[in-house]
Amino acid sequence: MAGVEYEQLPTGEGRRRWRSVALAAALVLVAGAGVTGFWWKPWQSVGLPASACWGELGPGDYRVLAGADGVAKASDRGSIDGPVTSGVLLSSCRLVWNDAQRSNMLSVAVSSADESDGTEDPRLLGSALQVVDFGPDARGWIAQGTGPLAMQFACTYPSGAVKASPYVRVVVSSGDLGTASTARVRAAYAGIALKVAKAVVSRLPCGNPVRLPDRPGLLPPG
Repeated sequence: MAGVEYEQLPTGEGRRRWRSVALAAALVLVAGAGVTGFWWKPWQSVGLPASACWGELGPGDYRVLAGADGVAKASDRGSIDGPVTSGVLLSSCRLVWNDAQRSNMLSVAVSSADESDGTEDPRLLGSALQVVDFGPDARGWIAQGTGPLAMQFACTYPSGAVKASPYVRVVVSSGDLGTASTARVRAAYAGIALKVAKAVVSRLPCGNPVRLPDRPGLLPPG
């Protein structure tokens, strides 16, 4: 009858060495899992343009609006540089997400306005609005949930028209791709609106002083 061979278990010093090796291997696996978890965060599989909206915004401004996995493409329409020969400013920029619907990851519209009350903007009509603090020379409103957000300020800009519109309005919205909390999306809207407004004031430029804060005021809960 053929003999049956048995594996000899480690004893004494051998067992201690075996436990040390097993512990080291376990630590390597745990560390590896941690590193893997770090490097495979959802946002790291997202492709974002280096800049958007006339070169004024960067990934840090719009990253939270991205989907979990994919690529965004930026496009601008019109300009925020004066003079505005027609007297009417009408410019926009977009980040389009590469899903089947080509969703709006970000949309920013910059336009002239004749009324000081931005709540009359058609993109805000029918929504319950909350006030956003943009300092003493600008007014802001945001619809409940994830927007849109509108910001408006007086701006006497160079124009070839007899009478230019007295206000500039910035409206920020997105398709709400659902990867960030409502609070973070609203904060991104406010930061983007403020940054674009500052760019308009300096690049158009506005002939009147427009005092804008370093950052938006505390946003109301959505």
